[in-house]
Amino acid sequence: RTSVRWCQALLVALLVYACVPAMAQEKFPSKSTEIIVAWAAGGATDVLFRSIGAVFPKHANGQQLIVKNIPGGGAAIGYAEAMKAKGDGYTIVASATPMITKIHMSKVPFTATTFAPVIMLADNSCMVMVPADSPFKDLKDFVEAARKRPGEVTIGNAGSGGGYHMVALAFQNFTKAKFNHIPFEGGGPAITAALGKHVDSIIVSAPEGVPQALAGQLRILGIFGPDRLDKFPKVPTAKEQGMDFALTMWRGVIAPKDTPPAIVQQLHDILKKSMEDPEFKKRADELSVELRYMGPEEFGKFMVSEDARYKELIVTEKMGDRYK
Repeated sequence: RTSVRWCQALLVALLVYACVPAMAQEKFPSKSTEIIVAWAAGGATDVLFRSIGAVFPKHANGQQLIVKNIPGGGAAIGYAEAMKAKGDGYTIVASATPMITKIHMSKVPFTATTFAPVIMLADNSCMVMVPADSPFKDLKDFVEAARKRPGEVTIGNAGSGGGYHMVALAFQNFTKAKFNHIPFEGGGPAITAALGKHVDSIIVSAPEGVPQALAGQLRILGIFGPDRLDKFPKVPTAKEQGMDFALTMWRGVIAPKDTPPAIVQQLHDILKKSMEDPEFKKRADELSVELRYMGPEEFGKFMVSEDARYKELIVTEKMGDRYK
């Protein structure tokens, strides 16, 4: 009998032990998850993740996604801070094209492989916006003015050395024009500056500026992408205006490098469900966000390829100060 009881006790213990990992796995997340956004509130990346945050609890055991803005240094400060985070799944990081461009525009402590890729969510065409009563009617007017008055036409960006700054420099090189580049601590402040007519123009990507453009406060001169935006069918692409120039801004999620693969996968699954949530998709459509999905492995390879592409562009066009 003692032997039978011992076997029964052992069996119960083994069953309980076997269930513990599954129970722990089902419990994640058991508290709020914080996402570091390396730009000020109101920019495209910030707006995207606040929109994701609105549906995140439905797919994450009721737990919240809290956006933590750490702007400054063309996103360098936010990513440097994110490098200190624990890899426990409760701190994740917003990734975007400007992270890659910043690596090659300036000397920073991070690379394209410093963090673990989780998911890619969106890829949006860049665009030039001006105040509604701007004298510029299209990209040709805009470029001609910059050629006639070199260094006088101002163009705001979301941070020195960041993605939009790089796009503006690339457009400047492409058109042989000369703009005065004004950096801000994110797309939100740049939009505020355009609304206040403190700058002649800004370069952004959806959802930045979309509500203001729909309200008639800002006007889009041209789209740096392959197609016109559904919400602005009358606004032509740069190519349609005789300028074969296109650059986009992608956005996704990365995590501290030491985050366990199982946790990365769970974060991916939660975010993918959030991305596919009808409420979020409706909001993304309202904001003209072009959704584009990639899983961890594919997104990781994509980031490495983007790293090589932008390094070549920045070195060839002699942008930034890293390679001088």
